[in-house]
Amino acid sequence: MKLLLGGEYICSVRFRDEFSLLEDSDEQEAVNTWLGSLNMRLARLGEDGAFFTAPTCIGSKDITQVKNELLKFRDEYGPAVLLLDFIRQSDAGRVFLSPGEYIALYELDAAVSQSTMLETQLKSLLSVIGNAAQRNTNHKNLQWLLDQLVKDGYAILANKDSGTYQVTGKIEQLYAVLQFLDENKIIRDAEVDDREADDTAGDLVDVAQSDEGVAT
Repeated sequence: MKLLLGGEYICSVRFRDEFSLLEDSDEQEAVNTWLGSLNMRLARLGEDGAFFTAPTCIGSKDITQVKNELLKFRDEYGPAVLLLDFIRQSDAGRVFLSPGEYIALYELDAAVSQSTMLETQLKSLLSVIGNAAQRNTNHKNLQWLLDQLVKDGYAILANKDSGTYQVTGKIEQLYAVLQFLDENKIIRDAEVDDREADDTAGDLVDVAQSDEGVAT
């Protein structure tokens, strides 16, 4: 319940034990009863995705908050979109960035070392990667990139020794937001006119639209 109130997305990757508990119908009922006193409810991304909290009834205050977040797309979701799409491009389409999928640091490093385009793209992303710097090696900046996704809740460090990360269920929330923005043309209305950001968002929207997970 503390995780839910903290805004976490409880999935089988990042919060395995808590996710297993919430899959039990009796546990869901108990949590919903408790959240009901706070005018909240237990929601889920698709039929088997991550659990999170949502308002029992969406009021004007909630609508205003959502509008403000969407209008701040570049700040709220832009960095994650750019970093995730960089990973997707680095693996020539073999990475779909689905919950549970693994990302290997050494594979990213190898891809960047073999592509001037990817190396240039990585350098252009340093401003949105915490602790990244021009003086660092590509390997170190890639590690900071993945650690940034961990910090934002989109991945976990699955194996420290091998530098292997795993995508969490929260990524489906990002896909849902991107699909909503695309369908309602909110990106254009919010004047998100940066060409690189627009193209990147479009790439990940294609991934989102191929995923049937929908928040319920």
